[in-house]
Amino acid sequence: MNFRIIQPTASLSMYIKHYWFLEMEACEAVGERVVPTGYVELTFHFADHLIQRKQTDEMQPGIIICGQKTGFFDVLPTGKISMLSVQFFSHSASLFFDLPINELTNETIDFKDIIGTSARELEEQLNDLSTLEDRVKHIESFLLFRLSRKTEYSWNRIFHNINLINQFNGLITTDQLASEACLSRKQHDRIFKQMVGLSPKQFLKVIRFQYTLYSHQQYPNECLTELAYRCGFYDQSHMINDFREMSGITPKQYFNDCINPASDYF
Repeated sequence: MNFRIIQPTASLSMYIKHYWFLEMEACEAVGERVVPTGYVELTFHFADHLIQRKQTDEMQPGIIICGQKTGFFDVLPTGKISMLSVQFFSHSASLFFDLPINELTNETIDFKDIIGTSARELEEQLNDLSTLEDRVKHIESFLLFRLSRKTEYSWNRIFHNINLINQFNGLITTDQLASEACLSRKQHDRIFKQMVGLSPKQFLKVIRFQYTLYSHQQYPNECLTELAYRCGFYDQSHMINDFREMSGITPKQYFNDCINPASDYF
């Protein structure tokens, strides 16, 4: 298995957290449960595609954009895996795609359905390149061409609030966030949802889930009740309900069954 994290160029570092690359031979490839991470991702398949299991099984296309998630789904390999993913910061994808990001929520969409024939041209150009470095450079050129600052005023407000959410590990109220943005609760909810993909309340729920994964890494011997209170849940039952909604299993099952139950966000 070959797994790499690649940092974006300086001109994109405010908008993209990183790129991750995964390559596995067919004999190594296993299924995985995808849970809410707090990010929108643009993913490129360079080898065999994945099957996404929800209500029905669907083969993922060559380039997919995956919106914010409030629940889980499973993916299964069909052979060799070679995939590169762009992980946008929570508030940044709206600067690259001309639609409200909440339209992508809980969806995995063929990229050509978002930008048309440009996606097919991009896929062909990337397949003509032989190295990962060249592919990253080409993707960055494509993203820089699409970068729009037409919503920069709203983006700066939401950027500030995302930083606050990160600073307080998600333990902040929606009223506090609206006040920080100098907006009414209704205005803030609308702008936040369009730019991030989730309402502030939904997003805070996802971040609390991710912070719980992170806290378990830091304090692996802490009991679930202590973990629940540390991460802002009312009680252990509250934490169990959120875990079932976002991962399909209880926290105990998640920590016991997952090979590396780490946070993608923190």
